[in-house]
Parts: sequence; structure tokens; C-alpha cells
Amino acid sequence: MNRPFRNNCNFIKAKKSLGQNFCIDERIPNEIIKELAPDKDFCVWEIGPGKGALTKRLIETGADIHLFEIDKRMEEILESLCPKENITWGDFLELDINELPVPTKPLLVCGNLPYYCGTHIIKQFLEKGPTPTRLVFLLQHEVALKASVPVNHKEYSYLSVHTALFAKARIGNKYGPASFVPQPKIDSSVLILEPFQLSEEERQKRIKALIFISALFTQRRKMALSTLKKTFSEINWAERFAKLGIDEKARPENISPEQFLELFGNL
Repeated sequence: MNRPFRNNCNFIKAKKSLGQNFCIDERIPNEIIKELAPDKDFCVWEIGPGKGALTKRLIETGADIHLFEIDKRMEEILESLCPKENITWGDFLELDINELPVPTKPLLVCGNLPYYCGTHIIKQFLEKGPTPTRLVFLLQHEVALKASVPVNHKEYSYLSVHTALFAKARIGNKYGPASFVPQPKIDSSVLILEPFQLSEEERQKRIKALIFISALFTQRRKMALSTLKKTFSEINWAERFAKLGIDEKARPENISPEQFLELFGNL
């Protein structure tokens, strides 16, 4: 059963254009706090704090908090919780990475992300940094599931491989539409990511491999070897498949992230 909690900011209505669905279920901030495990030894970035339901809980942990919010209607609410200098206003995806605050402690990142931009924000952290110790986000259930499933799972996809190349991922609890106002038409789930500490050289190697992986998953029902021969004909793919022990009839959904990295990582 959902357990609503009181919010003294009910006069602010959600904007559909911003993909806003305000959390009214106390189980969600409870789970995010549990999985994030913040304390005074961490810096926490919260993306999309909205009315501050999670923010209040984060402040109680003693961690250094920095908020990123696009909706200036929340200014009075958030500034009552957090110093002005600890709030960055604007679209997180449009911020210059070189102008982001520099964490003075290990970084944790969390938030209830709008469905339209959740995967873009995750990819930005994994591909460009900064690299947090953990990321804990509430996302569309389908996205969280695809980001966390292993090879040969029916939901295994390009997103599954992308995430696995940069982080250890697992899915948390699922929450129905009644946990939010307004109620979305889909379920949401918590996604927990623990990024790998990669050198810039290794990061770029994996980003380059994604070019080939993306091409394969656009034709996911076709045999990977056949697609590669047609799309990147200058490489002897049959030889590479044989060397790595990958079945010539394997489809993209049958190739693990580790095999993809071996297949494409040194090209």
C-alpha cells in the first residue's frame, strides 16, 4: 500500500512540458536514501529535486548537497532548504561539464528523473563524467529494467550493453502510478549504478565500441555476423568471431558486453 506524506507545496502544479510527476510515496525517498548511503563523507548531487521531498532526507544525512533544478517556480521552496550557492538552475543536459561544481568529496548522484531525459542524463555521467561512486535514479520501469538485465534476457538491448560497459547495474523496487501526482501511465523503478573507475583511454575505447554495437541493435533480430559484414565490410568479422568463440549465428541479444568489448574494443 502506498503511504502518502504531506507536502506544503501543493499549490505548484506539475508541468507536462517538463515531464514532472511529483512523488507522494514516502517509500521512494526511503529506498533512494538506503541505496545511495550518503553521509558527511560524501557530496551528493540531486537532479530534479522538484518540491524537495528527497532533498529534505538528503540534508538530514549530513552530506554536502548540491541541487540541479530546471523549474524556477521551486526557488522559494528549495532555497528554504539549501543555500543559494548550492543550487544550479537550468537544464542539467545543457550545462557545460567544465562549469559544474567540483566535488571536494566522493560524489553520489540521485534524483527522480523525467522519463524523457533519464537515459540521456545517465549516459552523460557514464560517458563524460564526472564519475560518481554511485548513481541512484527513479526512472520509467522499462528503462530501469533494460539498463540492468544480463545477456539473453528478453529485455536485453543496446541500453543494457551500454550500461554494462561503464557500470555495475541493478534494479530496485517498482512503484505504480499512484505513487505520483499527476499519475503517469506507466510504472517506475529505482535503478542503482556503480560506475567503473576507467582511465580516459579505456573510456574512449568503450565509446568507440558503441558505434558498432548500436549498428547491431538497430537490426537486433538479424545475425550479428551478417549485419557486420554488410555494414563494416572492410573487417574480417568471421575471423574475429571464430577467434573469440562467438557463434556465427548469434544475434546481438546473444552476445555479452564482455564479448562486444573484445570484438570491437581494439578497432
